[in-house]
Order: sequence, then C-alpha cells, then structure tokens
Amino acid sequence: MSQRRYYFTIRDLLMMAALAALGGVVSTYINAIGDFFQSILGFAGTTQWAAGLHVLWLTLAVGLTGKQGAGTVTGILKGVVELLSGNTHGLLVVLVDIVAGLLVDLGFLPFRNKDSLPAYALAGGLASASNVFVFQLFASLPADVLAYGAMLLVGGMAFASGVLFAGLLGRVLLNALRQAGVVKDRPPVPMGRPVYPIFLASAAVLTLLLGIYLRQALRGPATIHIGGAVQAPYDYPLEHGDIPLITAEGTLRNVTSRYSGVSVRELVDRAQPQPNASLLLIQASDGYAFFISMDEVRENESLLLAPQGKGEDASYNIVGPRNSKAWVRGVAEMSVIGAATLEVSGALEHPSPYDPDEWQFEMDSTSVDVGEGPKKYQGVPLGQVLQAMNPRPEATTVLLYSDGEPVSMPLADVLGDDDLRIFTIISGKDVSFAVARMDGEVILSRITRIEVR
Repeated sequence: MSQRRYYFTIRDLLMMAALAALGGVVSTYINAIGDFFQSILGFAGTTQWAAGLHVLWLTLAVGLTGKQGAGTVTGILKGVVELLSGNTHGLLVVLVDIVAGLLVDLGFLPFRNKDSLPAYALAGGLASASNVFVFQLFASLPADVLAYGAMLLVGGMAFASGVLFAGLLGRVLLNALRQAGVVKDRPPVPMGRPVYPIFLASAAVLTLLLGIYLRQALRGPATIHIGGAVQAPYDYPLEHGDIPLITAEGTLRNVTSRYSGVSVRELVDRAQPQPNASLLLIQASDGYAFFISMDEVRENESLLLAPQGKGEDASYNIVGPRNSKAWVRGVAEMSVIGAATLEVSGALEHPSPYDPDEWQFEMDSTSVDVGEGPKKYQGVPLGQVLQAMNPRPEATTVLLYSDGEPVSMPLADVLGDDDLRIFTIISGKDVSFAVARMDGEVILSRITRIEVR
C-alpha cells in the first residue's frame, strides 16, 4: 500500500536522523570555535558569526527530503542528540533547536519556489537569529536597555550568519550533491492543507509547554542556603535579610550593565568562612555550577546576588564576576570550599601545585561519574597544565597517584590530547580531583598528586 505524499518515508526519517546526529555532535565543536573567536576579537556577539552552522543541518533536511515540516522534525531530533550528549544548557538546547526548526519551515512557507535562494536565505537567517532571543528569554541575566540594544545587534549578526551558512552554503551544498549524483533532485512535496497547520500548531504547543516548564525550572528557589566550610551556615533571606541592596556595574561578554543586589562578600562574611577557605561554589537550580575564588569574593565589589521577583516568586542570580561562566541564573546554593590545590612534581622546570582558580578561564564542563552518579564538573586540559610547567627534555611519563597503584600515561599523549582533563570535584565542604575525558570516561578519581618522570 503506497504512502500518501505528505507523510515522511523511511528514507526521509533516516536522512533527518543522520543530519540531526551530525548537527548535534558538530555543535559542540562549533561552540568551541565561537568561544575562541570571542576570546581573540573581544566584543559582544562574536560567537554568533557561526550561528548559521548550527542551522545548516535543518535547511539541508528540507532540501534533501523535499518535505514541509522536515526542519521542525530535524530540530527536535537535533535537540535530543545535544541533550543526551551532555550539552551544558540541558533542556534549553532542545527548545532552541525546536524553535529553529519551526522557523526554518516557516521561512520556506511564503515562497512558491521552495528551492530558491531567497527561500533558503530567509529560513536560515530567521532560525539562526532565534537562538539569541530564546537565550535572552530563558537563560540571560537581568539587563538594562543598553543590553537589549546590544541583543538586537547580536541578533542581526546571527541572522547574517544564518543567511550565509544555513542559506547560501546550504543551497550550494545541495546543488553540488545533486550535480554529483549523490542525491536526486526531489521537487518539494507539500503537506495537505488540513495537515500542515495542525503539524505546525502541534510543534508550537510543544514549544510553548517546554518554554513554560523551563521558565519554572530555571527560575530558582526563593531561599538560598549559604554553607560549606563555614561556622554559621544560614538560609538567605530568611536569615540576614537586613543586608542592604547596592548598585554596581557588571560586564558580561563585553556588554556593561548596572545591577542591583546584595554584596556576595557580605553574604559570605555573615556565614563566617573558615580561615583556609579558597573557593565559593555557586550552584543553580538546573544543576549547573561554577566557582569563584575567595580572593575575588573579597576584592570584587561588583559581585552581587541580584534578586528577581518578590515573595514566593523571587529568585536570585549571580552577576558581576570576572569569568562569564560564573554568571549563574537561578542560584540554589552557595558553598564555601576549603583548601583546593593538588601537588604536581617531577621532571618539570617550574613545578607548582595545581590551583583550579588559576585555570578557570580554560575550563569546560561535562558529565562525569566519580561514584556519586553523573554530574557536571569543570575541567581543564591536563596537557595545558603540565605544558605551563615546562616538562624537561628527558620526561616521558605522567603518573597519577590515588589510594591504589598509580596510573601511568605517556607524556606525549597527555600533551597532545585536549579531551583529557583534570576535573575539580566539589562535594559539600570537600574538594578532590579526577582525570577524565570529555566523553565522561574516568581515568582516575580522588587523585592525591601528579608526577612527571
């Protein structure tokens, strides 16, 4: 029995699944490249030059299948792939990809010739720009009017990237595949009039429900526990709610805004941290966590806990830290951590203890299971740490020590593998270290020292 034309065939579904898988995996590397350019060029929105590369897979899905709705279906699949592969944005990345897929399909909708260059350009531009506004709605921190103006500028950059990479490049790739005979030229096949509106409406409802859920999940609690290596833990604002609000300027991705909140230094001082306190771990309601050095807590007067809403609808964000990764939305807990260094010795010109605070700008997070279930931890390439200490010419081996037998690794392999990282494992008041890969494979946990021979 033949299928009706507007249904997706097995070939279509396999094609969309393959593109979603490729797009989901490649997105991690695209983000890394975008962050690299941000660090070099140093102005807001630099990362959005590559926004169109995230959407390219969705426009290719429409072109290769010739089916309406292929962008939305591929967007859903791509979001699931990114979620399952440990994307740090969690469920939010699914929402981003669904919205992008919907806008790809809607971008093609006004054009009689769905295979035209303007159709690809509009679909790619709209979908690429959407990520800026989705993140602003669900993951951004409070900002003033100037920041929203910058958001429009960044959105325009993302739109241009979408036109170039998802639109023009997508169509060039499709034409090249057709001319090479890899794929057949398949004319667009429209869904039936009653079906397509229902399909788009269903996707829109899914997007709305996911958005409502995320707004609640990312909001954070109305009460924050401040504890860890302190003498007087407490819950704010149930206790010490008398700390006055102050206003300060904070710069996030080179956009400076004014924020009102309570001083993090004052919040921590009220808990009476222990003398050896070295880090302040900020934990969000969605599981994200990052740390701030106690030196910065004492010195950075712009470091604030900024409230949003009032009463039971209140939530709090950390604003003003020097590292953008420490700007945390929906704060659930603040934990003071004791001494946090790891001995590194051996055949090195400049051996010194590994201090995670000195490497926080080189860190990325991934899910690692060190015995407490998979959790997201921050890690820096072990090779970079050792390279900074200048291994001696005769050095050939890295030894990782724990409670049992040491683990031996060739030094050349460690220096050349950026996926092999040293992770800072913070649990309650304690901090330990583990060496693992970015795919979650643990080499050794609870490391006591590292030696180069």
